[in-house]
Amino acid sequence: MKMEVSLQQGFLFKATCASHEVMTDQPEKEGGTDRAMTPAELFIASLGTCIGVYAVRFCKRHNLRTEGLKVSLDWTVVKDPWRIGSIKAEIYYPHNIPETEKKGLLRMAEACFVHETILHKPEIVMEMK
Repeated sequence: MKMEVSLQQGFLFKATCASHEVMTDQPEKEGGTDRAMTPAELFIASLGTCIGVYAVRFCKRHNLRTEGLKVSLDWTVVKDPWRIGSIKAEIYYPHNIPETEKKGLLRMAEACFVHETILHKPEIVMEMK
Protein backbone atom coordinates (compact mmCIF):
# COMPACT_ATOMS: atom_id res chain seq x y z
CA MET A 1 0.00 0.00 0.00
CA LYS A 2 1.17 3.52 -0.72
CA MET A 3 0.03 6.95 0.36
CA GLU A 4 1.34 10.41 -0.37
CA VAL A 5 0.99 13.29 2.08
CA SER A 6 1.61 16.74 0.65
CA LEU A 7 1.66 20.18 2.22
CA GLN A 8 -1.07 22.41 0.81
CA GLN A 9 -0.40 25.59 2.80
CA GLY A 10 0.50 26.51 6.38
CA PHE A 11 -0.25 23.31 8.33
CA LEU A 12 -2.90 22.00 5.92
CA PHE A 13 -1.89 18.62 4.46
CA LYS A 14 -3.61 16.40 1.92
CA ALA A 15 -3.18 12.63 2.16
CA THR A 16 -3.90 10.73 -1.06
CA CYS A 17 -4.31 6.95 -1.27
CA ALA A 18 -5.61 5.38 -4.47
CA SER A 19 -8.39 7.75 -5.57
CA HIS A 20 -9.23 9.01 -2.07
CA GLU A 21 -8.15 12.16 -0.25
CA VAL A 22 -8.30 13.34 3.33
CA MET A 23 -7.08 16.60 4.81
CA THR A 24 -5.52 17.45 8.17
CA ASP A 25 -4.84 20.83 9.73
CA GLN A 26 -4.01 22.42 13.05
CA PRO A 27 -6.18 24.66 15.23
CA GLU A 28 -5.84 28.40 14.70
CA LYS A 29 -4.18 28.79 18.12
CA GLU A 30 -1.40 26.49 16.85
CA GLY A 31 -0.90 28.31 13.54
CA GLY A 32 -3.35 26.37 11.40
CA THR A 33 -6.64 27.34 9.79
CA ASP A 34 -8.74 24.66 11.57
CA ARG A 35 -10.13 23.49 8.21
CA ALA A 36 -9.78 19.78 9.00
CA MET A 37 -9.12 17.34 11.83
CA THR A 38 -5.66 17.28 13.34
CA PRO A 39 -3.54 14.21 12.58
CA ALA A 40 -4.22 12.91 16.12
CA GLU A 41 -7.97 13.37 15.65
CA LEU A 42 -7.74 11.54 12.32
CA PHE A 43 -5.87 8.72 14.09
CA ILE A 44 -8.71 8.43 16.64
CA ALA A 45 -11.26 8.60 13.80
CA SER A 46 -9.41 5.76 12.07
CA LEU A 47 -9.78 3.61 15.16
CA GLY A 48 -13.44 4.53 15.65
CA THR A 49 -14.44 3.91 12.07
CA CYS A 50 -12.55 0.60 12.02
CA ILE A 51 -14.40 -0.49 15.18
CA GLY A 52 -17.63 0.51 13.45
CA VAL A 53 -16.84 -1.51 10.33
CA TYR A 54 -16.12 -4.64 12.37
CA ALA A 55 -19.27 -4.11 14.47
CA VAL A 56 -21.38 -3.84 11.30
CA ARG A 57 -19.72 -7.01 9.91
CA PHE A 58 -20.69 -8.85 13.10
CA CYS A 59 -24.25 -7.56 12.91
CA LYS A 60 -24.63 -8.56 9.26
CA ARG A 61 -23.19 -12.02 9.96
CA HIS A 62 -25.69 -12.49 12.81
CA ASN A 63 -28.66 -10.83 11.10
CA LEU A 64 -28.74 -7.96 13.60
CA ARG A 65 -29.98 -4.48 12.85
CA THR A 66 -27.33 -1.80 12.28
CA GLU A 67 -29.31 1.44 12.24
CA GLY A 68 -28.38 3.72 15.13
CA LEU A 69 -25.02 2.01 15.76
CA LYS A 70 -22.42 4.54 16.93
CA VAL A 71 -18.89 4.52 18.29
CA SER A 72 -17.92 7.24 20.75
CA LEU A 73 -14.25 7.84 21.53
CA ASP A 74 -12.53 9.82 24.25
CA TRP A 75 -8.78 10.13 24.72
CA THR A 76 -6.17 11.69 26.94
CA VAL A 77 -2.82 13.23 26.09
CA VAL A 78 0.27 12.53 28.17
CA LYS A 79 3.86 13.80 28.15
CA ASP A 80 7.34 12.24 28.14
CA PRO A 81 6.94 11.58 25.27
CA TRP A 82 3.97 13.71 24.22
CA ARG A 83 1.37 11.32 22.78
CA ILE A 84 -2.11 9.89 23.17
CA GLY A 85 -1.96 8.15 26.53
CA SER A 86 -5.31 6.39 26.67
CA ILE A 87 -8.31 5.83 24.44
CA LYS A 88 -11.80 4.82 25.52
CA ALA A 89 -14.11 3.52 22.79
CA GLU A 90 -17.78 2.93 23.53
CA ILE A 91 -20.01 1.12 21.08
CA TYR A 92 -23.60 2.29 21.24
CA TYR A 93 -26.00 -0.37 19.99
CA PRO A 94 -29.60 0.79 20.53
CA HIS A 95 -31.31 -2.58 20.01
CA ASN A 96 -31.95 -5.35 22.52
CA ILE A 97 -29.84 -8.41 21.85
CA PRO A 98 -28.81 -11.37 24.02
CA GLU A 99 -25.75 -10.95 26.23
CA THR A 100 -23.84 -13.52 24.17
CA GLU A 101 -24.36 -11.39 21.04
CA LYS A 102 -23.19 -8.26 22.91
CA LYS A 103 -20.01 -10.05 23.97
CA GLY A 104 -19.44 -11.32 20.43
CA LEU A 105 -19.93 -7.87 18.96
CA LEU A 106 -17.44 -6.42 21.44
CA ARG A 107 -14.89 -9.18 20.70
CA MET A 108 -15.24 -8.54 16.97
CA ALA A 109 -14.82 -4.78 17.42
CA GLU A 110 -11.71 -5.32 19.58
CA ALA A 111 -10.22 -7.38 16.74
CA CYS A 112 -10.44 -4.54 14.22
CA PHE A 113 -7.40 -3.98 12.01
CA VAL A 114 -6.47 -0.58 13.46
CA HIS A 115 -6.82 -1.78 17.07
CA GLU A 116 -4.65 -4.81 16.35
CA THR A 117 -2.08 -2.55 14.68
CA ILE A 118 -1.93 -0.35 17.78
CA LEU A 119 -1.59 -3.37 20.08
CA HIS A 120 1.16 -4.89 17.92
CA LYS A 121 3.01 -1.76 16.93
CA PRO A 122 4.39 -1.77 13.43
CA GLU A 123 7.98 -1.07 12.60
CA ILE A 124 8.23 2.52 11.32
CA VAL A 125 11.26 3.51 9.26
CA MET A 126 11.78 7.20 8.41
CA GLU A 127 14.15 8.34 5.68
CA MET A 128 15.03 11.62 3.98
CA LYS A 129 15.02 11.73 0.18
